[in-house]
Amino acid sequence: MVITSIALFIYGIGTVTSLVMTYVEGVRRDKNWDFYRVAGIILCFFWPVLVPLLIVATAFSSLGLQKRRMNPMSFGRQKTSG
Repeated sequence: MVITSIALFIYGIGTVTSLVMTYVEGVRRDKNWDFYRVAGIILCFFWPVLVPLLIVATAFSSLGLQKRRMNPMSFGRQKTSG
């Protein structure tokens, strides 16, 4: 439960930081609220999800690489008898 709370807190920090930066950028440029600005604000809620997915994908990739190093002749082929 504590790890979930910490993860949500870190996710919230990343989201709020990106929301503030996106909003300030729009205010500095005196932009109207067009489609791209609204889409940027909405995407601020979703990009932090990609960071843990990238970490998990990297971990699985390195595990697969270690398995291949243990058996370099494997190459995904099965041995045939006879």
